[in-house]
Amino acid sequence: MLTCTAGTPWTPWMSGPSRAVAAALTARLGRYARIMGKSYLMSRRWALTDRFAITDENGTPQFEVQGRFALSKQLSVRDSAGAEVAVISRRGLSPRFEILAGGQLATVRPRGFLGQRFEIDSAAGPLEARGNFSGRQYSVTRGGVQAAAVTQLRALRERFAIEITDGEDPVLMLAVVLVIETIRDDRRRRAAAGG
Repeated sequence: MLTCTAGTPWTPWMSGPSRAVAAALTARLGRYARIMGKSYLMSRRWALTDRFAITDENGTPQFEVQGRFALSKQLSVRDSAGAEVAVISRRGLSPRFEILAGGQLATVRPRGFLGQRFEIDSAAGPLEARGNFSGRQYSVTRGGVQAAAVTQLRALRERFAIEITDGEDPVLMLAVVLVIETIRDDRRRRAAAGG
């Protein structure tokens, strides 16, 4: 569901400025339109640091990610109070990543030719990610229903937005996005190195 700038739900029968604002938002986000939920921002350069923050849409830190796969075999996600809420790990050179969040294990694997999609097995059921991964325009779905959407922001070129649908676990969804971005960065580095 789209919301207008005043926070009221957008409906097709709206007219005037509210309808124009909602239509502009829909056009900007394309098929990854905002669904009522929570928005987070992540830096495009997150993989270059050993510690970085995931913020809300106002820039307030919500989570901190510690570690770097280039230097260790795991990442730790901590909430704003410093408590570890998720661990992301990879064994060896396997394309499979494991996420331990909320005491539940989830796995993320690239699938299809050159990893055109990702399969996520979680305790809450299977998920799938599809879209334009290099352009950061993709969604994570559960049974065909959007659970999270990732959109590169034009106004904040160094950041991209993760929109998480109400009812979905934000820690799990953010961890899934971190894994997808890690795999994408690994592929980019290998391609630049010629291998």
